[in-house]
Amino acid sequence: MSDGASGYDCQDAVGRPSISLNRADTFLFLKRRRFLPIRAFSSLLVARHRLTDTIRPDDTAAYTDNRRIRPFPVTGAKAPIVALAVLVLTGLPGLPASAAAADPTLRALEALAGKGSARAQYELAQRYEAAEGVKRDDRMALSLYCRAARQNHAEAALHAGRMHLAGRGGVAKDEDLGRAWLRTAAALGSNEAARYVKAPASRTKAPDRCEPPNASWGVVRKPPAELRALVTKLAPNYGLDPELVLAVIAVESGFRVDVVSNKNAMGLMQLIPETAERFGVGNAFDPEQNLRGGMKYLRWLLAYFDGDVRLALAGYNAGEGAVLQYKGVPPYRETQDYVVKVQSIYPRSRHPYDRQVAQSAGLAPRQEEVAELSTAPRSRSAKR
Repeated sequence: MSDGASGYDCQDAVGRPSISLNRADTFLFLKRRRFLPIRAFSSLLVARHRLTDTIRPDDTAAYTDNRRIRPFPVTGAKAPIVALAVLVLTGLPGLPASAAAADPTLRALEALAGKGSARAQYELAQRYEAAEGVKRDDRMALSLYCRAARQNHAEAALHAGRMHLAGRGGVAKDEDLGRAWLRTAAALGSNEAARYVKAPASRTKAPDRCEPPNASWGVVRKPPAELRALVTKLAPNYGLDPELVLAVIAVESGFRVDVVSNKNAMGLMQLIPETAERFGVGNAFDPEQNLRGGMKYLRWLLAYFDGDVRLALAGYNAGEGAVLQYKGVPPYRETQDYVVKVQSIYPRSRHPYDRQVAQSAGLAPRQEEVAELSTAPRSRSAKR
């Protein structure tokens, strides 16, 4: 009966041969065995809605047509199997992960958010904040709220402000930044935000920072003074903003010179052996050598992608080939998270570049490819 979707083995529950149940085939399973009439299926959908406050896309028509149907009572020997069906249909917390098929709404939100949809970014942020279908991640929620707010989404700005003011979860408390986001929300038309702050009548520019300077994504945000001095000294030689380089280092290594990833990426800017060799790095654990190699690669990527910071970061993480293949940030969760994290520290979308750097290597993409990339999806995978 199973169509390949994830299911729930109910052999132990009913003492019969194993049967795989999933949301798509539960109704047919019950109907064939005359465990409940056809109308009761809609009641189960209603029950799921009442219990989880969620309507799935394929449920919408049934729910709309039958929302007034009362739940159908099932008792006696049939109760265990119907109770199991309710669990399968509702997808309640506590059910084994294998019992819930991948949420198509979540996948769609991730895709749209990656393409820059403010509404999708806001709704995805709400899921991360409330742990709805995903593991709770306050910092990811905040970053998504900020991205949406920078596209004039008032509610996203309001939520970003609240998270900063409360300082809950993984978000560091910063009242100044919180009030700044609330002023932005009020200027964008949020009446609720306006009750908290005195916002000017004219538009207010969104804050440059998404998080407080010392907030953490699991890495130390404030670089050691010696490292900052070295980056500040070297970065201009490669035409790079030192703050962009420091943001990359923060997410890559947390400013540790001795870190090695499970993909054998090494040092401050996490260079794999191939990239180290490509850019003349003999000792990837030597801070200056590592920085010079990483900066060369970052400079090259910025030239390759015509100064698009988002695409350059995706290329730094997943490789420029993956960016070209997917015509934008690759759909790898690791790469997408990586880009979000770096840009939460360094939110600028453009960076000066020297196109001759890419052209001199004979590897610059065609202009039409770059133009197409600029309007394609956003997204960490295998290191360079």
